[in-house]
Amino acid sequence: MDPLPSETQNTKKPSNPSFLKHHASRLVYFVECFLSETCNFKRLSLPVSLILIILPVVFMSVFLIVREHKNQTTTAYTHRESLATLEALFVQGKFDGVVDVGNSLASCPCIFDDIKDGNWDDAIKTFEHYEEMFPYINSISVLDEEGILKATNPSVPELIGKSFADHDYYRGVSRKWEPYVSNVFASTARPKYNAVAVAIPIKSPYQNVLGILVLTINLNTIVEWSEEVDVGKKAFTYIVDKEGKLMAHPDMKHDGEPIDYSSVPIVQKLVNGEHGVELAPDPFDRGEQVVAYAPIKKYGFGIAVSQASAVTFSERSSKVAEYVMFWGLIILSAGFVFYLLLKDRIVIMGQRDRERVLLESMGDGVVVIDRAWNITLWNKAATTITGWNKEEAMGMPFRSIVKFIRDRDRKEDIAFIEDAIVMGRVSFMEAGTLLIRKDGSEISVDDSVAPLAGQNGDMDGAIIVFRDASKSHEEAHLRSDLAYATHQLRTPVTEALWNLETGMSEQDSEKRDEDLRVAYQALLSIKKLSEHLVAVSEIDQGAISIKKSMVKLIDVFSEVEHKLGDEAKKHNVEISINPISPVVAINTDSKFLGKILCEIIENAVVYSKQGDKVVVATTFNEKEMLIEVADTGMGISEEQQPLVYTKFFRGTNTGRMSAGSGLGLYLAKEYVALLDGKMWFTSEEGRGTTFCVSLPLE
Repeated sequence: MDPLPSETQNTKKPSNPSFLKHHASRLVYFVECFLSETCNFKRLSLPVSLILIILPVVFMSVFLIVREHKNQTTTAYTHRESLATLEALFVQGKFDGVVDVGNSLASCPCIFDDIKDGNWDDAIKTFEHYEEMFPYINSISVLDEEGILKATNPSVPELIGKSFADHDYYRGVSRKWEPYVSNVFASTARPKYNAVAVAIPIKSPYQNVLGILVLTINLNTIVEWSEEVDVGKKAFTYIVDKEGKLMAHPDMKHDGEPIDYSSVPIVQKLVNGEHGVELAPDPFDRGEQVVAYAPIKKYGFGIAVSQASAVTFSERSSKVAEYVMFWGLIILSAGFVFYLLLKDRIVIMGQRDRERVLLESMGDGVVVIDRAWNITLWNKAATTITGWNKEEAMGMPFRSIVKFIRDRDRKEDIAFIEDAIVMGRVSFMEAGTLLIRKDGSEISVDDSVAPLAGQNGDMDGAIIVFRDASKSHEEAHLRSDLAYATHQLRTPVTEALWNLETGMSEQDSEKRDEDLRVAYQALLSIKKLSEHLVAVSEIDQGAISIKKSMVKLIDVFSEVEHKLGDEAKKHNVEISINPISPVVAINTDSKFLGKILCEIIENAVVYSKQGDKVVVATTFNEKEMLIEVADTGMGISEEQQPLVYTKFFRGTNTGRMSAGSGLGLYLAKEYVALLDGKMWFTSEEGRGTTFCVSLPLE
């Protein structure tokens, strides 16, 4: 028995190529692992090994065959339902045409005059030649407003004067005095036939109802309508009215009482206005049928398109048979290939074992990707560095496992990989590249990527080699920090001593005061640099303790604004802190949050032009707080942006305007990391810089 679709099943779900490709890559990896285990233990016989290796291919073939079976079933159902919908629209259009004809006939001025004068016979003469123009109309009748038959064409004298107020078409048209298409009924006049009636109110120009025009349509005509649409081989259409009585069916008789089809489940659904497609037995013993059904909503009718299930699913049977043959050949071919491979497995796997030992012994992480950026090779060092094990990484998209970002702006950095694949040359990571590990922690990395060329010379992917550079960077920094700190201290110490010596021997009090002021500023620079060096030492030694508590942000901002007031006044720069509610508080360390803001805002003040404004804005989302410090100063050149967070860095485009230590932004970034936050910036030389700090709310 074929699976039945839901009533709304009318689309075919497309397959996902990336999904299949991903799982195929993983299948290849696990087959290789299985081959390795088989060769090492040598406990499985060749036939058993072959069977176990072929099983995944068998399972895949069964899966694809079943999926194709389902897809073909869905396609067949969708096609049948589309035909039912088309048939319903077509038949509705036919009835619309009859209603339009009726409206046109009922609006003739001569009809108004004849009926107004009581000349019903003259009124019906207007339609004497209707059968030539409208052959689908079986008869035309005119009733008065009360439902009394006044005239017919062809003439039926014995019915003139009888009331038809109890007929469905009279009740329907008199309900709102609008056109109405009736249910199936048996004609009163002889010879007997089953028909439907289209009742049109005859109204005066002033919209007064003068009578009713009734157009009778023999069910033979409706059957002919239903057969005008080609619904396929061994298929037929039947139509039911609002009560479930047959209006059209190729096997029904058109005389006698109308056939009641209301007990058929599909007809019950049509009466309720439902649509769909399903398997069902045919009441006329035509065997199992695929029945698609759709309502003719405008008139309350329903239409069903029925076809023998064997015909409907013939295409499915053909496709499935092709799949079975195709996968049968694949399985046989795969079996033969694997048989040859297994015979030579000792030599092959021995070589692979040696290669694997060499690869796993490397201290650098090695990852190979294909042109689709899926991981095809992963060594032990890559697991150690990234935190992702081999089983999790193999076959997965590279960027979902290994995430390289630039330290300076927190943006992903894969340009060096793209360069290797596209240009076919060795490329190197940008200085300041970070790797986001599986647990979310970040480490400094460096090294290179090389293109992976195929046999035809095209680039098949890339080999990415990377290592944890945190310790080497730290050691290099430690070696240079002392020398650079000594150099940084030498200038202000020399300046202080020189001005003190000059001031001590200076007789002019104004010049002496100026020398003392310069010496004082130099000593302040030494003090600030010393404090920064102590802070750097504490960070390097991990001697900083974070104490979080609920902190009101307005208090922190007010304190920072007060501390930097003199510096801002000296540089003639305005610090504008966007308003923040006095009740807003977050769980953090107020001391280090203040230090972060002081360093970033002071940096913005120092690198701004006189008369500029530094804007501090704070926003929130569900998980974090974002602080943005924006200036319109000189900005940072693109080539120097990777160096911003390094110790003792000062931009070369500042001239002699800044005498800072070059440690402020380094300390700010380290403090942000201690508070579990992130820091980045965007800058354009000559137009300003915006530093961003995000801190978790919990």
